[in-house]
Amino acid sequence: MSEVRGKIVLSRNAVEEILRLATLNVYGVTGLAPITFGERFSHILALPTTPKGVDARIGNDGAVAATIHVRLRYGLRVSEVARTIASQVRYVFCSMTGIPQERVELNVIVWSIRVEPETD
Repeated sequence: MSEVRGKIVLSRNAVEEILRLATLNVYGVTGLAPITFGERFSHILALPTTPKGVDARIGNDGAVAATIHVRLRYGLRVSEVARTIASQVRYVFCSMTGIPQERVELNVIVWSIRVEPETD
């Protein structure tokens, strides 16, 4: 068998995109909240942008610390949805990247609760 040489590097953007997509798949999450002034300003002007909603930092030792800014659906227990986000997103992220769960710190910030109109 041949020896594998080289290394795999995940950019901060790739890490944030994985976290963002995993978060949007959690039941109860209606969207991500803008976290920078530029994102908020674009949102106020109704410009067609997607809020990033995730701020990740990668340490020199390879540990990942991320903060996820979310909007939740009305009628659900906020603490349970936030706990589910942290658990499911960490699992998906670690299974996709191979980073051990002990090296991933996730913080969830709930910005708002949305009431979604019922559709028939």
